Amino acid sequence: MGSAVEALSVTRTRRDELKTVKGTLAFARRSLEEKAPEISFSQSEVPALTYDVTIRDARPIVNDLSLDKEGFTLVQHDLSCANEQNPDVMRDKYLGEMVPFIKSYFKASWVIPKKDAVIIRARGERPAGMNEASALVTNEVSGFTHVDYSAIAAPMMAARENQLQNIPIQPYSRLMVIQTWHALSQPPQDFPLTLCDGSTVMDTDLVHTYHDRHGIRHGMWRVHHSPLHHWYYFSDMKPGEFILFKGYDSKVDCNPRSAHVSFDNRLAFPNANPRKSVECRFFVYFE
Repeated sequence: MGSAVEALSVTRTRRDELKTVKGTLAFARRSLEEKAPEISFSQSEVPALTYDVTIRDARPIVNDLSLDKEGFTLVQHDLSCANEQNPDVMRDKYLGEMVPFIKSYFKASWVIPKKDAVIIRARGERPAGMNEASALVTNEVSGFTHVDYSAIAAPMMAARENQLQNIPIQPYSRLMVIQTWHALSQPPQDFPLTLCDGSTVMDTDLVHTYHDRHGIRHGMWRVHHSPLHHWYYFSDMKPGEFILFKGYDSKVDCNPRSAHVSFDNRLAFPNANPRKSVECRFFVYFE
């Protein structure tokens, strides 16, 4: 017992000593009495509250991170299609490469990609193939802290994807939603991804809402601010690596809330490169 407590203390001390940057993140209002600056992303959105948070660089502790506890980690993997310019070709090549990789990584029974959730983001420019109806390419980055699927929505969206791809629904013992995030531009990026340690997110920190875009509506969670949250990012991300994080797990004791959002890192790096990235969601099944 004593050694376990000592190990936990050492881990906490080590994480408190990590290099940090500051980020201004947008959170859902917890109560009417909550006092913080407001921000609105569109006329249809409920205003969010902004807080300046400390974001730790997780690179030195990557070997300590767990998808079942923090909910995210960094994986070394060269992406062969990183320089592909055609968005549709990029999507097909990306899925063709990542589906077998994820199946092998998790020793899963089968993996179904969410094809309309392959998103190429190129900040500050209009990507080739971008149009108003496209869900594939965008020059926007996420603004609210969020978890993409609520616990109810995740299996429903998995079943929907099976139907869209004409895949017969099979019985399974476990379902995970696994998400990937590759930086395609050179480091440092101006708007990298930050993720919250899922073990520091309580149920009361989450508020259910709906994501409604491109004709698809599903439940998701937005996040209330808490001083107990620990936020992380990975500095100097290169195309030969990617963030792997968990959006849902039907195994309840392995289901951290992987809240995430992009943040403006130009305070620390005024000459940071405009971010270009590719991301996707995968439904990972076990018999």
